[in-house]
Amino acid sequence: MEITTIHQYLPLYPIDPASERLIVGTIHPHDHESFKVKFFYGNRGSLWTILHEAFPAELPDPFSEDAIRAFLRKRKISMSDMVLECRRKAMTALDSDLIPVRLNHGIVEDIRNSAIREILFTSGFGTNNAFKLFFVDVLQQRLTPEIRRQKEWTLGPEFFGRPVRLRVLISPAGTANISLSKDPRYLAVSHRYAGSRRPVQDFKVDYYREVFEINGDYSS
Repeated sequence: MEITTIHQYLPLYPIDPASERLIVGTIHPHDHESFKVKFFYGNRGSLWTILHEAFPAELPDPFSEDAIRAFLRKRKISMSDMVLECRRKAMTALDSDLIPVRLNHGIVEDIRNSAIREILFTSGFGTNNAFKLFFVDVLQQRLTPEIRRQKEWTLGPEFFGRPVRLRVLISPAGTANISLSKDPRYLAVSHRYAGSRRPVQDFKVDYYREVFEINGDYSS
């Protein structure tokens, strides 16, 4: 039996016009009542745990909504998702099990009326992934081999009145660590983590620190 999920957080936490960065996902899992934090990525806290490890002084408690929102305000980051309502073919958090019913088309005007210069997507180019829904389904643009290879693109000012950089993040989910262990981005610097008991996770923390700290490309 299909299950319908209606987004719980988009109406409560609109994009702050002062924000300069935006983190965009798909939609939260269905069972939001059991979340550790009643906020984006509050089901397991994977994103907030990574950012806590990357910036412990700024985000001392990854399971405190107040601490998370203070961190986001300080760094001028807003949160959003691409799906307002969906049906689910199975009780999983997989994008491939979603059937979008209503997309968040209002995100375009919200970005236009903000100071956002970079959008960071927590999933990429697959079925119902955040970048694909935003770039193809909402902006009506074509995914090119170059975009897939680089995992980023800069939109010209004709979209939002200024250039806006789009980037696909390495997935914060712990379930993505197995595939990440074979990713060229990890393999290129894996020697740094030779003595670690959790090399892939440590790489992910360093990657997120680099992305959020200096807004540059992560490289060796």
